[in-house]
Amino acid sequence: MSVSEQTGSRPHFSPSRALRTLEDVFLQIRDAILTGEIPEGARLPNERDLAERFEVGRPTVREALRSLEALGIVEIRPGRSGGAYAARPSEATLGSALSTLVSLHGASPQELPEFRLSFEAENAWWAARRADADDIAALELLVAETRRLLKQITDDWTPLTEADARWHEALARATKNRLRIGISLGLHEPRLRQVPALGEAHARYARSIPTALAKITRAVKAHNSEQARSAMFNHVEQWARLNPDVADLASAG
Repeated sequence: MSVSEQTGSRPHFSPSRALRTLEDVFLQIRDAILTGEIPEGARLPNERDLAERFEVGRPTVREALRSLEALGIVEIRPGRSGGAYAARPSEATLGSALSTLVSLHGASPQELPEFRLSFEAENAWWAARRADADDIAALELLVAETRRLLKQITDDWTPLTEADARWHEALARATKNRLRIGISLGLHEPRLRQVPALGEAHARYARSIPTALAKITRAVKAHNSEQARSAMFNHVEQWARLNPDVADLASAG
């Protein structure tokens, strides 16, 4: 069912401006979806109809739809009943976009922990207030995994820091805040790329992970927000202290 069939009206699209037509088509469709003019799950008009309304070529419409699909705002379905459908962006969509942005613009070794120091500490605070039994179980399972990995690893510490990243993502989910979840998902890929550059400091940091995560998890389980925040601050600061490219985070607390 198309959006006109579903709502009884057609979305209001204007002819695209002569300059930057692709961007204009992209923005008009995006805004129609985000404002609810085209509701979630509704099928957009077909390419030919959109091209006529925007007064542009079908390749321009097709490229705009592909860009919207990459952002998770549009879902392109194949087949006879297929087409472009309005979708709701997920936390993973935000995470992917943020990860790409951070990677392309190259967050420095100083900038990433500087942001994480307060962001992760506040995640722990909110998680301690809102975590349910399933959240606690997920955190405890990942703590157990980091302890197991610590006993097995001899030279490659990457699996342990990857498990650490998954624990941080699970903690973000426990906040029940979609923005915090999305940002957390977006931060960890760039961080994982930076950590191996620490060399021996990477191993020193990795060895501290199971104990630090266990301490934060206990505070979250006890719903002790201040203790959780303090323990998380110390955990992130530990990484900063071991990174020779990070200068002045130790004074932030």
